Amino acid sequence: MTEEKPLFKTPYDIKDVSALFAIVAFVLIIAAIVGNNLFGIFQQNVNFG
Repeated sequence: MTEEKPLFKTPYDIKDVSALFAIVAFVLIIAAIVGNNLFGIFQQNVNFG
């Protein structure tokens, strides 16, 4: 009478998740490199006492 549903049914494809994770990781790496370079330029131009 009652249909048994699987407890953990994946509503997503593992390839989509891995591609999205790769894109996010790539963007974070680029942002970290650019931010680090900009902070280095900022430290060179501003005299901290």
